[in-house]
Amino acid sequence: MGAVLSLAAAPIGMMGTCCGSILGSCAASLACKACSCACAVSQRTASILYIALLVLSVLASLSFRYSGGDIVIGGSSNETVEADLIQQVKDAAVDHAVSSGQDWWNQRFGCAPAHPGGWIICCASTCSGDFSVYRFSFTLCLFFASLALLTVGRSRIGATAHRGFWLIKVFVLMSLLVSTLFIENDTLVGYRETARYLSFGFLVMQLLLIIDFGYTMNETWLAYDEASDNEGCCGWRLAIVLSAAGLYTASLAGWVFLYVVFGTSACPVQQTLISLTLLFCLGLTAISCSKVAPHGTLLTSAWVTAYCTFLCYSALASYPKGECNPMLGGGGWDLVLAVLFAAISMASTAFSATSAVAGTQALVGRSESAELEKPLDDGANPSSDDEDGIEPASYWHYHVMMAMCSLYMAMLLTNWSNLPADMVGLPSSQVEDVNLQSFWVKIVSQWLCFLIYAWTLLAPYLMRNHRDFGIDFSDFD
Repeated sequence: MGAVLSLAAAPIGMMGTCCGSILGSCAASLACKACSCACAVSQRTASILYIALLVLSVLASLSFRYSGGDIVIGGSSNETVEADLIQQVKDAAVDHAVSSGQDWWNQRFGCAPAHPGGWIICCASTCSGDFSVYRFSFTLCLFFASLALLTVGRSRIGATAHRGFWLIKVFVLMSLLVSTLFIENDTLVGYRETARYLSFGFLVMQLLLIIDFGYTMNETWLAYDEASDNEGCCGWRLAIVLSAAGLYTASLAGWVFLYVVFGTSACPVQQTLISLTLLFCLGLTAISCSKVAPHGTLLTSAWVTAYCTFLCYSALASYPKGECNPMLGGGGWDLVLAVLFAAISMASTAFSATSAVAGTQALVGRSESAELEKPLDDGANPSSDDEDGIEPASYWHYHVMMAMCSLYMAMLLTNWSNLPADMVGLPSSQVEDVNLQSFWVKIVSQWLCFLIYAWTLLAPYLMRNHRDFGIDFSDFD
């Protein structure tokens, strides 16, 4: 009887084995196609996806900084009542962990005594506080630096690497993030100090993007005004004037605030820096409205004025001596304003419609590639059109900018902290903003910002006899 039953069940077993093999093959094939699919998107969509990736990383790093803690799988629990099945599964997992050398794994973690019987992924000193932000920042910086190397040459391969292979990029990014858990905090201190000085480059680059944003905004609104055929006073030109007035009003309020809070009689250095900021802003505004710079716009000068006023505030708030810095350890508004200006500069790159590499025209003054010659067919596999639809291009400008933004993220989200690796448990309010390095990085960035904007205003006039900038100076002469 048993032989008969086994004979009858044999086809069912063979069918199950065959179906399982087919399903496994299909799953492997789908996974392979998903990983090998270029899935290329348009340049603007790619730019938006990269910035969305940066935004998600910022949100995650802030969450880990303020709400992070030990990450442990299994182990003891504080719950008093649990279902029998859940308890049995937990006990089985713990038994297997112990038999697999759990003690050997956990002995490298300082928080091991607090979690008996569990697999420790990382302790709070790694997964929370400022050093968790450095891990996210380091991951993004390495990721974008690698893409910059891949896209440094003008080629179709580089363009495809920039605009495609998103599943592989997500996998690589997550792998890099997990690998940072094995980097000691002492090593990340070196990365932090490197980011502190290289952030100077991003602050200057951010000025270029804000200048481009101001000019683009002015030109776009003027085009809207001409297209609207509105001869009344409530047109786009009025919007330009009101926007500039709003920015100057905010800057004026900022100057008054700086003098009241930082510019006391006992702090002549702070008074000098605030006065220089005010004079340079007003001087550049006057130049932009004069015949020397017919291409200058009041709206662009307003954006530069607001940005340089913010840099002055951020620098003074980083000064380590408490008698001249009543906001020592605060930093709330510093973070909000810095995120606002970073968002404006990132939006300028994401929605730039005139350059193939978002932000390249603002950074280097020219465009190096073209958009898709034809849109991808919605009904076709995008990967099949990669060779015909993607033009050779170089996107290294964009990824260098994103890598520098990742470095700046390490400073911005930790408020330029100077927390030692062996004092992770110390409240951040006692250690942040207490170093002259951050102060001078921001001040020098502001001075260079003034110099660059002044050069953009004066260069066409000073070099009018040597190069044609397309600007008519006949009225001035």
